[in-house]
Amino acid sequence: MRNNISTCLMGIGILLLVIGFIEGLIFGNAPDGFHMTIALYWWLSGVTAGFIFIGLSEIVNLLQKLVTKFDADQPIQPGILSLFQPTSSRSVQEKIAEVSDTKIKDLTILIDDVRFRGFFVFTDTEVKVMKKSLFQAESEAVLIKEISKNSLSADFERDADYVIFQFTEGSSLHKLAFKTFNIYDYERIINLLKQKESR
Repeated sequence: MRNNISTCLMGIGILLLVIGFIEGLIFGNAPDGFHMTIALYWWLSGVTAGFIFIGLSEIVNLLQKLVTKFDADQPIQPGILSLFQPTSSRSVQEKIAEVSDTKIKDLTILIDDVRFRGFFVFTDTEVKVMKKSLFQAESEAVLIKEISKNSLSADFERDADYVIFQFTEGSSLHKLAFKTFNIYDYERIINLLKQKESR
């Protein structure tokens, strides 16, 4: 399904095609007969402008498809991509809607060496790593990983703008890193990641 920008660009393109054709008929028609060169000038102008907008519409549509191509329900190959396997059958809305959750948005997140835009949802027991592009609504965010707070290391490292935590999953050790443009969020996120589940 096309998004609003793609639909508007497509509508403008079709409108320019129609206007160009009509203007070609109007201006090409003269008292001494029909002037094909004048009509062709308007027709070609309408076709050129119309197809530029239709092409832009297709580009926006294809970009939106690329952004939403990642579907958590599709089978995932083993290896690094197995980190992106859904861990529960509950919907994203149910996972985000829990009352006690704290959400921190607009992050660049790394799990091992896979980088994406998204946000963290903190509950009392775990951190939910959500993937959301700039063009997606929050309800379309994809759950990438649920990490138990008890599996996160108490210490963290800094690498340039990234804060890096280690976490264990089974017997393997993984890296969770994040970067935010709001410098005031760093301390808050670090405290939430270091806060262990109360037993």
